[in-house]
Amino acid sequence: MEKFSDSLPLFTNDIENPEFQDSLKSLCQLQGDQVKILDWGNSRIAIPIEINIDLPSLGNFDDLDIREKEPVIFVFDLINYPVSAPRVYTDRLDFPKNNLAHLYVAVNNRPPAFCYVRGNADEWYANKRIEDLVIRISNWLRDGATGELTENGEQYEPLRLEGYSGSIIYDYDTLLTVVANKAAFEFGDKFSIVLFERPNNSGRYTYKFVRLITDKNALTTIKEVDEERKKDKEDVTRKKYYYGYVLWSEEDVIRREYEVNIPRSWDEFKLFCEYYHIKYKEFEKFITTYSKINEYIYFPVIIGIRRPSQLIGYSSNVEFINLRFKVTSSDIEQEKIVNNISIDMLSHNQPLTQKLASHISGMNLSLGNERHVVFGCGAIGSKIIMHLARSGQTNLTLIDPDYISPHNLVRHSLFGEDVGQNKAEALAEKIKKIYPYEQTNVINGPSFKDGLIDQKSTFEIYNWILDFTASEAFFNKLATLKSLDTNRVASTFISDFGNLGIMYKEGESRNPRLDDLQSYLYSLSESNKNIQNWLQREQTTARSSGFIVQVGVGCNSETTILSDDKISSHASYFSGILKKEMANPAKDGKIYLNNIIDTEDYTIETHVLNVKPFDIFQVVNDSSWTIRFKPEIIEQLTKEFLLAGQTETGGVFVGVCNYKTKTIHVTGSIKAPLDSKGSSTHFIRGNDGLSKEISKIENSSGGQIGYVGEWHTHPNGPNCLSKQDMESVKKHKEECSNLQPPLPVFLSIITPTGLYPYVF
Repeated sequence: MEKFSDSLPLFTNDIENPEFQDSLKSLCQLQGDQVKILDWGNSRIAIPIEINIDLPSLGNFDDLDIREKEPVIFVFDLINYPVSAPRVYTDRLDFPKNNLAHLYVAVNNRPPAFCYVRGNADEWYANKRIEDLVIRISNWLRDGATGELTENGEQYEPLRLEGYSGSIIYDYDTLLTVVANKAAFEFGDKFSIVLFERPNNSGRYTYKFVRLITDKNALTTIKEVDEERKKDKEDVTRKKYYYGYVLWSEEDVIRREYEVNIPRSWDEFKLFCEYYHIKYKEFEKFITTYSKINEYIYFPVIIGIRRPSQLIGYSSNVEFINLRFKVTSSDIEQEKIVNNISIDMLSHNQPLTQKLASHISGMNLSLGNERHVVFGCGAIGSKIIMHLARSGQTNLTLIDPDYISPHNLVRHSLFGEDVGQNKAEALAEKIKKIYPYEQTNVINGPSFKDGLIDQKSTFEIYNWILDFTASEAFFNKLATLKSLDTNRVASTFISDFGNLGIMYKEGESRNPRLDDLQSYLYSLSESNKNIQNWLQREQTTARSSGFIVQVGVGCNSETTILSDDKISSHASYFSGILKKEMANPAKDGKIYLNNIIDTEDYTIETHVLNVKPFDIFQVVNDSSWTIRFKPEIIEQLTKEFLLAGQTETGGVFVGVCNYKTKTIHVTGSIKAPLDSKGSSTHFIRGNDGLSKEISKIENSSGGQIGYVGEWHTHPNGPNCLSKQDMESVKKHKEECSNLQPPLPVFLSIITPTGLYPYVF
């Protein structure tokens, strides 16, 4: 048996790595004798050992020459061991390497290495011993002997390649159309040309697919490439185009064997092509005759090899080997390559597709068919948008009239080169660059044209309406917009000095809607100390700053102190919520809170509040006003009505009144004070302790919840205001007009047939 290790010299230097010393002792114990320590080169040592294999009793699969004792070579990196896992090679020169999957191609005249784990070998070895690796190699060889190395026996395992000099990015199925004679123009027998581009950097060689060369675009492509090459080399807009070449074999030439010796020179390339019946001479003639089109001495060459079955992870049986040629003028004479030029390997990467991004992100692929409109592409909006886009959700309409300013870059997902651009447009361009070979369907604009936002047809194509504007005015507009009857709506805000992120998600059929959810959240200040403290801080800040209290801190102000990490925390939480909701929308309304506690430690707490539909009443005397009752309040009023029997009773409503939307949200009801008087024909509401109770509610809510109106019962009718009620209205009208801010007079009567609200 000829062994590769016989050609290696002994290692004569000192070994100072203590972890390796321990592994060496273990290997000696496993072998029952002292092992040889050989010099592999580059601070690496090789240790040849024999491994016992449990072969199948009925003979090896396909009579593979795998033996009961197999010689292998363990190669250790003395500097980086054990962080760097040992490499393991076969030591037999006649090992059946061309018949086994999961062997790396041979490099530098070395034997092939075992691909003994899927994924990163260093990570696998991080919690393993050298004994575990010996067992793993033994199992690998047994799997080879039993024909079980490939996970899917009906498909073909691609070659395991390494030692790349760069990478090449193209879609496998696109290049497959070249081999299938469906797309690219053939310049010779089984030989086509593809245009690639290299990014303008001096680092790793990367070739990005641009287009196939066809009979329709050949002349325009040549012109485009020439125009770029005429530009000054220092011009940052200059694109570095490369012509790449694709060669493939006849349809009936199918190779099962794993040829682990990938060509590293021109002579080896010719032998490689002859082995796979690939006609390389026309390719050679073309690149030597038209050598000027290859302005750069390096260019990609792709070889298509037909396998006996479909490749694992791909749609066909064609395996592509990606090479990089280096050809200079001195290498060419009389339409021939006369020197044994060097050839490198390129690693292939699939371009990112929306389908792949969706799969990697755990998203439902069908979601990509839904279109959503996003209002607001500022700090929080830009980050949520990019989270969605990177998950494959690109059917987005982005709306924002604002432009990127330098200070926005502190917490925006865009970069310095985007300063001065419209935010929505710049984000759309970034998304398109993530998926350069696909139609993303992302569109953008500064706003909807006049009147379109009020038309139902405008929103028929959208599933979700997302508001990231942090604008109270737009929030009011969106809450009352009649054109959104069937859409799902969500809105986000950042408050409490950036420490509180809030997302309102409307319920089914827009009930509860955005302003319902906001008033519901405010009303929790009575029982929730955290919400109470937050609203009181907002009130204090507003007073000291001279601003009206508003939930939602605009993130486009230079004076707003708010870090990017806080914006990112809120954005990642909200995007996660949206993905869940898009996949399985909840019927109830929801309020999502992301609370950052930035004190001695930095902690994050999240809370989810489920909100049932509000009870909605149109005002009797003025249909432009709407009264929306927090869940369970109507039930509470009904109980009080029944308990009072034939005696009129009543009380006071607290909540939020919004003149802009002409909506009164009733979030609570205070029972009639003890000094109230009632009979079967009248009710006089008292005042004992009422002012104190209302003040307590106002203080706990930071002024957001307060007195909004009155109610009383008519146990025997009528279903309208009485003369006495109208006298009360006049009195209340005078009182309410003097309040700051003024309030309308809201009065409701409850009768056996229902509740009847009035607003004056």
